Amino acid sequence: MDIKTVLGINQSYGQSRVGRGEAGETAGAGRGKSAESGGAVGSDRVTLSDGAKLVSLAASQAKDAPEVRSDRVAALKAQVDAGTYQPDSKKIAEKMLTMESDLFG
Repeated sequence: MDIKTVLGINQSYGQSRVGRGEAGETAGAGRGKSAESGGAVGSDRVTLSDGAKLVSLAASQAKDAPEVRSDRVAALKAQVDAGTYQPDSKKIAEKMLTMESDLFG
């Protein structure tokens, strides 16, 4: 069996069946150019979900926030080391619920 003539295709194995333009560009490849418009740029569009917008906003705000509040970290570390740090579990739970509500509605 000759691979060149399988299914009526008379090309050698491994060659693309898509035609090539003058500049070596593959015709019909759809890289932002339209064959009908003579190379005009297409109008692709991306739509983000509300969740993605919120994550993007959070990331940009995190970049603008100060990196470390070293005074607060030192105070908390001293409390933990001394065994006097007593986190308020009710406040923690409330904040977690508030954050979840803000993120997921």
